Amino acid sequence: MNPVLFRSELVLVLSVMCDVRRSRPGATYHVADTFIALPLRGIFTMHVRRSEHVVHPTLGVVVPADTEYQMSHPNDEGDSGIALRFLPSLVPEALREQPAEVRVTPPDVRMRHALGMLLARIARKDDPCFIDEQALELLCTVAGEARPAATLNRSKARAKIDRVRAALAERPQARWTLSGLAELVGYSPFHLARQFRAHTGTSVHQYLTDLRAAAALARIEAGEASVATIAADLGFAHHSHLTATLRKRLGLTPQMIRRRLRSVDACDQTRVSSRD
Repeated sequence: MNPVLFRSELVLVLSVMCDVRRSRPGATYHVADTFIALPLRGIFTMHVRRSEHVVHPTLGVVVPADTEYQMSHPNDEGDSGIALRFLPSLVPEALREQPAEVRVTPPDVRMRHALGMLLARIARKDDPCFIDEQALELLCTVAGEARPAATLNRSKARAKIDRVRAALAERPQARWTLSGLAELVGYSPFHLARQFRAHTGTSVHQYLTDLRAAAALARIEAGEASVATIAADLGFAHHSHLTATLRKRLGLTPQMIRRRLRSVDACDQTRVSSRD
């Protein structure tokens, strides 16, 4: 049973955790209502009919009603994330149509930051109306970015690119090289660079940087103080490199992110004081 973090007339926010170690596709799950999945930690693969979707933080997944899927795990770390279930009448309006197949967004650190802020407001019992609005904004973001499943067809090339994506997501802090990643799947560096962009819409370097930025966000949200330590641990050249990356991706520095998180606390304290 997944813990309920927030419930309103419009949205149900569930915490989803999986401690399954390295595994192949297992039990089959059935989805009664369309939901949005937003990973926080780890990596897993969704197997839906003949398609496979590598899922990790910075991605959003639309899982339509009446879908059956299996999951596999490439490592021993497990995974966790958030599932958003909306009032059924809202989904077609946001997605413009009832999706027929699973859809996955491209990597987007902004979406991961929005999820972090939503969870902070839920944890601090913010105004339900505001939480509803933030959840709906996430739905709109995922709906606008998610790719139809037809563009994610399984092929030998796709399988190799997914293997590279899984390796990057499993160890974003590693000092990966294009040559090393190419060797992993039997490609030349040139061919890997072209195939990776063709299948993901971005470069290997950009993809890896987004994964590192998402990992940095998680540590900032957890209250870790030293930007220099976070940067060094996650493979950034130095703390100013991490700061510049977050500024470029989000328009925010680590200090500004902390202030936004603290402002949620401040709002809570103000409400408590006013009631007293």
